[in-house]
Amino acid sequence: MDLIKDDVRKLFYQFLIPAISSAVAVAAYSLVDTIAIGQGVGPDGTAACALVLPIFSIANFIALLCGIGGSVLRSRARGSGNCEKGDAYFTASIVLVVTLTLVAWILGNLFQDQFYRLCGADELLLPYAMDYGAWIFGFMPSFVMTAFLGCYVRMDGSPKFAMYSTLIGGVVNMIGDWLFVFPLNMGMAGAAIATVCGSVVQALMLLSYILLKKTSLKPAKPFRWIPAFRKIIVTGFSAGIGALAVIAVSFIANNQIMHYAGGAALAVYGVLGTVAALFTSIFSGIGQAAQPIASQNYGAGNMDRCWLAGKLGLKNALLFGTLFAAVSIAFPVEVAGVFMKMTPEVEEVTPYIMRVFSLSYIPQAVCLFCVYFLQSMVRPKMATLISLLRGMVLNGTFLMVFPLIWGSGGIWWAIFAAELVTMLIAIFYTFTFYRRQTYAKT
Repeated sequence: MDLIKDDVRKLFYQFLIPAISSAVAVAAYSLVDTIAIGQGVGPDGTAACALVLPIFSIANFIALLCGIGGSVLRSRARGSGNCEKGDAYFTASIVLVVTLTLVAWILGNLFQDQFYRLCGADELLLPYAMDYGAWIFGFMPSFVMTAFLGCYVRMDGSPKFAMYSTLIGGVVNMIGDWLFVFPLNMGMAGAAIATVCGSVVQALMLLSYILLKKTSLKPAKPFRWIPAFRKIIVTGFSAGIGALAVIAVSFIANNQIMHYAGGAALAVYGVLGTVAALFTSIFSGIGQAAQPIASQNYGAGNMDRCWLAGKLGLKNALLFGTLFAAVSIAFPVEVAGVFMKMTPEVEEVTPYIMRVFSLSYIPQAVCLFCVYFLQSMVRPKMATLISLLRGMVLNGTFLMVFPLIWGSGGIWWAIFAAELVTMLIAIFYTFTFYRRQTYAKT
């Protein structure tokens, strides 16, 4: 495919379908785990899933920081005709991701108990979190590599291979969940082992793509390492900070829920965290579908093609966000019931929590797309600001303040309000930027 000359609409959907399929398969790891744990272990196991979710967010942060940052810079350099410079960014991002992964891997394994307690674990939930999280922390490099290499394989023009590797890994995970949790009765540890197996299979497939030279990805020594690292971090930070924000929000939300609402509400939040991770992956997939088209055409100076990719992405983000919100609002108990056995306490609190929380899917879809698109248009500062606002700044602030005023219900309205305010800011900036570009041409 030629990103500079081929029809933009056709290119976008060629990237969109594999990106969404990959996103669904990635999210299926925790999705299927939550279903298996909820049905096989019960609400306490589902609540523990909310405590372990930040581990995946740490891995995703490192992968997106280095993968999105490096691949966008590589694509932009190739669009301007400087292939050697693009290859140098590829090499620098590999060194950076390996270094950061080793640091997180070592610290995570040394301080697991403290980590889960910081996430809100009490004496009841801590053993469940330890059984599951020990395996996830142990194989963290695999989770980082799958997301990191996936960024490059998609940008390299092979979104279908990235999709196939993710789907195969997802199938391995689903089979493992059924086998380890039910016939073998291995509980939380069984679900974790299944997730690890799926991730390892996916990582090996992506590595084979690069090592067997089925790609244009080639190493080249950067002229200056430190400036290369800095540019990768600056470019990828806005995508990575969204994953990092999940950790901060989970810390605050888990503790606030335990303080104001109790274990039943945390079990529902465990389901919401898994479902939201699926939807977030899909919204990010829409942004990643537009990203290679926009970044390479930006490097070539084809602004009209960049904006056309942006319009297609924004329409799809709104469509998916509205669809997911509508289903969750219409069938809250049914959605939650898929993931865990519904006790009377859980069933009582589920409708209100699910319906309020689900309102946030629409603004979240728009915000995430704007982050990826603005990265492609060399607006890393604004992309980072959007990620920070919807993550740690507004979400963290509102989660602390709203419950003081409205009690436990304020927790769920805080999440929606943070996404809504950020969406309005993102739309205003993006349209202002578009009008400025259009005016400059005339």
